[in-house]
Parts: sequence; structure tokens; C-alpha cells
Amino acid sequence: MIRNVHRSATLIAAFLLCSSVLHAADSFEQSGDRRHGHSRPTVNTYATGLTNPRGLTFGPDGKLYVAEAGTGGKLTPTGEPDCPIDINIYSPYTAGYSGRVIRVLRNGRKETVAEKLPSMTDQFGASYGPTDVAFIGQTLYVLIEMGGCSHALPDDLPAILRVNRDGSTTNVANLNQWHRDNPPHFIKDTDPATTDQEPGGVFHSMLAIGRYLYVVETNRGFLLRVDPRTGVIEELFDMSIDDREHNPIVMTQHGNNFFVGTFGEDSGPSELAVFDKHFTYYTLPFKSRNPLTGLAWHRDDLYGLEIFPYDNQWSTDTANLVRFDRKTGKRTQVLTGFASLPNGLVEGPDGALYTSNWAISFAPEDGEILRTEP
Repeated sequence: MIRNVHRSATLIAAFLLCSSVLHAADSFEQSGDRRHGHSRPTVNTYATGLTNPRGLTFGPDGKLYVAEAGTGGKLTPTGEPDCPIDINIYSPYTAGYSGRVIRVLRNGRKETVAEKLPSMTDQFGASYGPTDVAFIGQTLYVLIEMGGCSHALPDDLPAILRVNRDGSTTNVANLNQWHRDNPPHFIKDTDPATTDQEPGGVFHSMLAIGRYLYVVETNRGFLLRVDPRTGVIEELFDMSIDDREHNPIVMTQHGNNFFVGTFGEDSGPSELAVFDKHFTYYTLPFKSRNPLTGLAWHRDDLYGLEIFPYDNQWSTDTANLVRFDRKTGKRTQVLTGFASLPNGLVEGPDGALYTSNWAISFAPEDGEILRTEP
């Protein structure tokens, strides 16, 4: 969930609690060069009427599945000693069960797959809840970003839920407990009056590889691997190991490498890190100063979704679609200003790229899915 940046005036309450610091490395030039056979892409609206749409994936049935964070509700924290109301600069929260997972048919029609999922809203009006979806075989999983008593949901904690055939859900991984038992190497600020830290973590994105789910925890900088059959959670890497808040937010995989985009610490530049398959180290061959909220491979190129420019944070109609050359690291702007506060990027069976638009919104059903032919 993006946050840690005081929104432009009060326009947006971060939905990702992120930030990151620029490593010392040469940045690659931005370029509008469209050689090498790349033509001007086309963008169309694939679906409308979504509410805070976040992560998305195509299922084995070829249809698009989307997590909707919802609009919270009227529940409030109790304020008991072990359940404080004010936990950070985004408190107090209100909550409800307006989150859901939908399936989008090829004609743009939407079907509800799972509903009445945990959803919470901060004091600025930004909502959190279902934040990503992934399939292992025929089984669908949904990631719940935050929760717990301080978010007015004492029985609904950050977790991975399995979506059953009847639309009900089953908790298969207690992310909240893992987070409590495994503090990060470095935490910059813990004062509720000034911090953006969440006591239960911010589990923002997820992808499935083989029988595992790979989860990105943005707030503390963890990369995790989860076995949904057993509930075992394994730490792959703690990005705060160098005493910095890198705030990873999205991950993709290609060959023997994992690619992780970050958001930008205290309004600072972001990173695109490349990990080896064992997560023993990472390098920074690519560079994008702008916060990355989506990564996807198309053919042999890595595409990135930049939610807004580094020097114009929380602005609308300023999102970029960029392409990274895997050999040189060169960044090319493919589309500029094509979306507003988008989240998630996935390649469809048709070879097009799909993204959630207006992933942070203050009006129900104004979110949409954009389809781009690169």
C-alpha cells in the first residue's frame, strides 16, 4: 500500500505505505526511442464500475480476476489498552466488509467471486483490504493488506485467504502473527504521532510460482514465500538490512531472477532491484526514479507501471508505462500520463497488458481496467 508521502494537499491517503532510498548506482537515461520494432501502443477501457481496484491476474479459465479494496465501513476501534486507536499518521481507521474479488468477462461484464471481505479506510478517506489475487492451479487466493483491532477488525488480520468454490474464504496464512514474531532489521520511526508504520505490516502484492505464493510486505521491506497448503511462511529477504527503508511494493519473475520495484522513501527516488533465485543478494541494473506499482514481462521486455512522477507525487493523469531493456537497463517511456493512480500490471492471454486504474479513489465504482496493446 502506498503511503509515507504526505499527499498532495489531502487528495490521497497513500494506499501502499511505501518509500525507498536510492542506492549509489548510475541511472539509465530516459528515452522516447521507439526503434527495435516497437510501435505506438493503444489503450482502451476494458471494464468500468470497480471500487478501488488493486492487483489482478488471469485465471486458468482465461478470465481476468481483480481484487477490490472496497470502501471500508462504519466500524471503529474499541480503544482498549491492547488495541490503540491511534497507531500512525493515518489513524483513526474505520472498517467494514465492502471488499471483494470480481471476475471480468471478455465483454467487460463483471461477476462477483467473493464478497464481504475485510475493508478499512484511514482518516483521509483512502481504503485498504483485498489487494492482490493469484492462482495456484485451479485455486484462487486473495491477499488482505491490513487489518486487526487497530483497524476496527479484531478478528480479521492481514492474511492470505483461499477462495472456495461457494465464494466463502479460508485463512491459509497468518501474516499478522509472522510479522509480530519477525521484526525487521531496521525501523526508522515508531512514534504514532509521526510514523507511517503499521503494527501488523502492509502486505501489498502477491504472485504464484509453482506451489508457492510470493508476497511483498511494503512497510517493513520483507519479501516472503508462503506455502498455502501448510501455512508455512519463509523470509526470503529483508530489504532493511542496510538500515534503510526501501519499501518494496511489487515483484515479478523471469528465468532465474526476481524483479522487485520499490516506492521511494520520504519522497525520494525508487528502485528496480534484481534478485538471484535464492534471494542471496540483489543488483540495480535498471533505474526508475518514479514509484513502481506494477511489473510485467511482455515477450522479452520488462514493462513497469509508474504511478506518478518522482517530482509530482500523488498527481492524477500522470502515470507512465515504461519498458526496460533487459540487456542494457535502458528505460524507455512507452506511454506518459495514460492513467491515474494505477496499481498492478499483468499480461493477458491475448498478449495485451492490463492494469487497474483509479486504484486509490474516493468515489465508489469509478475504478476501471485499462487494456494496452504494447
